[in-house]
Amino acid sequence: MIGISLDISYSLKDNSVIIISLYNNIYDEHLPQIKDIFSEFLVKNINNVILDLSKCLFIEKEVWDYFIELKKELSHKKGELIISGMYGVVKNDYNLMELSNYIESFNDINNAYYNFGILVDIKSA
Repeated sequence: MIGISLDISYSLKDNSVIIISLYNNIYDEHLPQIKDIFSEFLVKNINNVILDLSKCLFIEKEVWDYFIELKKELSHKKGELIISGMYGVVKNDYNLMELSNYIESFNDINNAYYNFGILVDIKSA
């Protein structure tokens, strides 16, 4: 697995919630990069995170463990980590590890936004 790069993007919504999108496969070797990205926002006191996994195919266990620890850290700072858009193997692993006891998940990004009180534009017919 050496040389496999981390495919990640992020954006800030309403200056209070960071949306971090993970793509493809996330391996334990990506953990230092993932930690660096999260710590960058924690230093800026952005403590509400939506982890968008809609394009993620697989996550290794140590990365899941880090997300649980991050959730605890954010809770101490009056923040929150939630997950949006899990499918396939990622959703199966989340369910098998009973991670819903630790990290709340939403089917799509709009529901995740709503969790933080962010209303998205609704187009009517």
